[in-house]
Order: sequence, then structure tokens, then C-alpha cells
Amino acid sequence: MALIGYAAGHSAMVWPPIWQDEFGRSGLKTGQQCFPSGDVEGFGFTGSCMWFTNNTQIEGEPTLDESMRTYMGAGGADWYRKGPWRSPGSAYVHSPCGVAGGNPYGCPEGQEGTVNCPGGGYSHGPFAEDFDFPNVVTTQWKIGSTVEAYWGIIANHGGGYSYRLCKVPEEGVTGITEECFQRTPLRFAGEEQWVQYGEDASSRTYFVANRTDVGTTPAGSQWTKNPIPACGSPDGGWFDSAPGCPGGTQFEPPAAGLAGYGELVAAPGDPTLLFSIGDNLQIPDDLEPGAYVLSWRWDCEQTTQIWNTCSSIDLVK
Repeated sequence: MALIGYAAGHSAMVWPPIWQDEFGRSGLKTGQQCFPSGDVEGFGFTGSCMWFTNNTQIEGEPTLDESMRTYMGAGGADWYRKGPWRSPGSAYVHSPCGVAGGNPYGCPEGQEGTVNCPGGGYSHGPFAEDFDFPNVVTTQWKIGSTVEAYWGIIANHGGGYSYRLCKVPEEGVTGITEECFQRTPLRFAGEEQWVQYGEDASSRTYFVANRTDVGTTPAGSQWTKNPIPACGSPDGGWFDSAPGCPGGTQFEPPAAGLAGYGELVAAPGDPTLLFSIGDNLQIPDDLEPGAYVLSWRWDCEQTTQIWNTCSSIDLVK
């Protein structure tokens, strides 16, 4: 059982400090985007990037504009038309903050016992909102202000992401729902985003973001395309012998050196993309003060997976 969860992690929000980041020790530190978070109720090691929904897909036809695509099928075939990113926000998630292992009801559903699952993760892990993470950091934001948020990649499944807020209900974070987060999707502030190496703001490389609020769920919610292209092969570069995409990329990188899968099969879990992806977010000026949860939702295109992580936020006037 101690081995379950050692499968390569994939992605997580890293700032503001997430629930899994005890005392905020990892944050923006280089190479810590999928840091180990220790034991999770007997499941052994599980990194911060192992909180997700596995085997989820859009129900109807794609609604995403083709210019926002991140993975292209070979031979003219659209292999990824059911991937969550093809209709951002519409695919089902088990939890808005993620499930350890991604398969809470077994693989396939109804299977008993905790096992490694085909297609990723493991079964019967806890829901993040039901787990008592120790020493969670709460970040204070001012209502109506512009704030920074970051995420990092280990396995680059393309797609795109959104940040959302939910006011903590009377029963606490156990009562938060995806529907609550969909009522307050945040908009990005400005046209630029950046990558940053570690905690050094002077290391930033800025570039124009690709954002959309067309064909998204909830209607009009704003999403940003993952700016880092995976390698041009269907595996995204997982089976490459070296990082850097020597065979080309899925789309044009925003700047030199900003491309890759994020890990290699020869060293799973060892990050090759040593930066965090930053955005400015606009906090609405009509929200009530109080305790909130910030949910980061990454809808993938290469895989039928959605990755979630959450942070505790205190909104003040």
C-alpha cells in the first residue's frame, strides 16, 4: 500500500499556498510543483499533484474555438474531441478540490479495495474537502483587488484552466460544491501572464495569454489556455530520451525554452519544467468579507482528466 501514489503526479496550483502545502513550505520553490504531502489516511505517499477526477469527458460536441487547441491528432483524426478542455468547465468532477488518486469509487466503478488504476491514479482515495490537512495556510486578499496565482506542471496534458471562489458554508469546507464555485468564476486581469523560476520575481518571462469566455461553463466564465506546449508526438514527450522537444511541439511556445512534457519515462516524477505559471486575477468588488476557498481547475485535452487543488482565502474590505 505504501507504493500507491508513486505514479507520476501531473499538476497543481502552487500559490496561494494550497491545503496540501503544510505551513506553506513549498509554495513557489523551484521544482516543488508536485511536492510530497506525506501520508493520506493509510494511502502512503501522495503528492500534491494526485488530486483529480479520472475518466471524465464532455457529453456533447466540442464548444472550444480551434485556435485554443493544445493537442493535435495525427492523420486528421480528432482523438481528443471528448477531452474536458474541448468544452471548458462542462465535464463532471467528483470534487472541486480533487480526490486523492482520482478514482473514488473504484476502477471500474464498484471495484473494491485500493489498487492502481488503468489510465492513472488509484482507487478509493479521500475527497480533499473531507480530509483534515494539517497546518493549512490562509491567504488574505482584499475585495476588489488584483492578486497573483500560480500553478506548475509535471505531466503536460495541454488544455486550460480557471480559478473560482466559493464562500465557506456554515458546515465548513466539507459543504463546498462544484456548483458553488461555478457561481463565482474569477476573471483574469490584463492580457499578460508569465513564468517564474522559484520565488525570484526578477526571473519572470512575460507573454500574451490566450484566454476565452466563449463556449465555456458556466456561460461567460473565463479560461486560459495552458501556454506551455507539450512535445509534438501523441505522448507529448513522455517517451523522449531527453527534455526539450527535439522533434517539435504541439504549438508555438510563448518564449524560448518554454516547452515540454514536464517529466520523462526514464525518471517519472522528476520535473523538467522548473517554473511556475503566473496570472493576475481580479477579485470582484461585490463579494462579502469572510472565509472562502479558491479552486483551481485544469481541464485537460490529451487525457480525460481534470485536476483540482484548493487554497483557503480570507476576503477583507
